[in-house]
Amino acid sequence: MASGPHLCAPAASRLATYDYRALGRLLRARLEDDGRVCAAEIGVCASDLSRICNGQSVSAPKVIAVCDWLKLSFRAFYDPPQASDPERETQEMFHGKSTETEGQADVG
Repeated sequence: MASGPHLCAPAASRLATYDYRALGRLLRARLEDDGRVCAAEIGVCASDLSRICNGQSVSAPKVIAVCDWLKLSFRAFYDPPQASDPERETQEMFHGKSTETEGQADVG
């Protein structure tokens, strides 16, 4: 695999995030006194529930399991990347000028 630059869309000005704190607040409100019982019902560990309740990240399958148990879409807490300013983006990657080929006519 080449180690050169990757061709992809311009970088967003803010990366995608997930609001674990908001998910944790909702989860904490729904958990019974013994989170271990709920964890078993949800299909995750009690420590996973504790992490979420404290606003810490867990794996995507665990987030989905918790959101399913809460009867919420896991996307409810997804914050997509903010698009960068289109006026600052260059419309073309190559401008057709080069110091190596300047003055040479295109043949083709």
